[in-house]
Amino acid sequence: MPKTILQLKMLDSRSLLRYTIITLPIITLLILTSVTLADGNQFLFHLKDLKDPGSLAVKLQDTRAVISQYIAAQLSAETQQLLDEYDGISNVSPELQKALISDLNQLLQAGPLYDAESFTDIKLSEPTQEILAQNPQNREALIRLNRFLLTDAYPYELPSPIKKQKPDDLTEIERCRENLRRIQLALENHRAEADAEPRWLSELSPQYLAEKELLCPADTTVGVPGVLTEGTSDPTLPCSYLYQFRPEQKTGQEFLLKIEGDMLPIVRCQHHLLNLSVSGKIYRNGPQRRIYNNTTVNAISIQTNSSSELPEEVRKQIEDQPLKGGNNQVNRTVLQIKPSDDPQAKLKEQFGEAFLESSEGKALLQQITKVSSEELASLLGKPMPDMVLTDLSGKPVKLEALRGKFVLVNLFSIDATVCGPKLKQLERLLANYDATQLQAVGISTDDSAKAIETFKEKHQLSMPIWVDKNDQMQTLLNRDASEPQTELITLLLNRDLVVKDMFIESDPEVLSQKVKQAIESEK
Repeated sequence: MPKTILQLKMLDSRSLLRYTIITLPIITLLILTSVTLADGNQFLFHLKDLKDPGSLAVKLQDTRAVISQYIAAQLSAETQQLLDEYDGISNVSPELQKALISDLNQLLQAGPLYDAESFTDIKLSEPTQEILAQNPQNREALIRLNRFLLTDAYPYELPSPIKKQKPDDLTEIERCRENLRRIQLALENHRAEADAEPRWLSELSPQYLAEKELLCPADTTVGVPGVLTEGTSDPTLPCSYLYQFRPEQKTGQEFLLKIEGDMLPIVRCQHHLLNLSVSGKIYRNGPQRRIYNNTTVNAISIQTNSSSELPEEVRKQIEDQPLKGGNNQVNRTVLQIKPSDDPQAKLKEQFGEAFLESSEGKALLQQITKVSSEELASLLGKPMPDMVLTDLSGKPVKLEALRGKFVLVNLFSIDATVCGPKLKQLERLLANYDATQLQAVGISTDDSAKAIETFKEKHQLSMPIWVDKNDQMQTLLNRDASEPQTELITLLLNRDLVVKDMFIESDPEVLSQKVKQAIESEK
């Protein structure tokens, strides 16, 4: 009997050893898996993470933004329904907040979120670019990348994984939002009775609005003129908010309203980057700069054989809305005018008789009729001359070496402030094209290769930049080489190096669309 018991004990020990050997790898695997899931899950969103759910909902409703089209299309049908029902100004319902968090977390875990075309208007942060460059494949890395991408797309609405938000900021923003809600109600009541917009926000008080509701809680100056609204201060009451439809801006804003629609801001808060739109929706600025920035200007580009901007006096009126720290952007609405068209009739058809009779409309019509296209027209449809330029190391280069692909020739000066950002944006928009299809080159009118190299590094340009030391391009364009170049001039050449189109100060998005159409037309 004792012998039997001893054998059983020995058997139990051997079994236990085998069990331990077998199960230890399984336990280790489970622990590692748990850690990996935990590492990924730490980047998921929680309800408390919504910095500004109202602004996020409004932006997801607004399909003018490419990124919002992309994100909204991936939301569930239930969430999209809740979004459609949101009025854009009231507090976001708990149901919509929960639905947004749930769907955003699904996006974080669904695989690679990055799409170059959808994120074309989004300036990616350095951490995002670093992770993207690593081409992550595992779950944790992809969730982390997706979280950074969403934060870059909606920085005022969703928190950064590496920055802590302050509760006091959120409380202050909500108080400012409440002021804007009351201002919107006052505007509606004023419109109902006067059938017009007020000249100043102070006209809403005391009948429709309390004086204190014109003061942002973050404005420590209590509405002292010139602090937030230099040169545009309300003449009657202390006011922290910039009123877009004040008398000297009214005509220009009504013109923009026809182009941009009722998302155009009517009241703005610089402290919190909050905008109250004409339609009564509240949203934050950026980073879709062409849509949500502090001062978004829609100028007209008239396309005959060249392009012309909105008249200087009109553009200056709109651009000079002096919100301190603002980041003005100019968008261009392209209006096609053929040589056979009547410019006056075309403007009337596009913008209405009232605009045509305004001082801005008359100035624009006058400018259109002054546009001389003879020099530009002489280049269209003709091959580029066989000119010799130099690269930044001093070696000779020729456009002929690029024959067989479409070429964007960008003539610029490093002293023109618009050129660097435009070239960088253009590169981002064209990043998906194969090098055998398209090549963009820069041709600088400057002499210093070192200065050009510094310019190239500053704006992170990858396109080759050549130097036109003998002003051959200026001569070709019939321009005075002694005059400083202030604009970006772009020639689109086809595969035979024939000038297919020409642009002066064109919006990079317009350029990218022209390139796309040109390449597709030859397939």
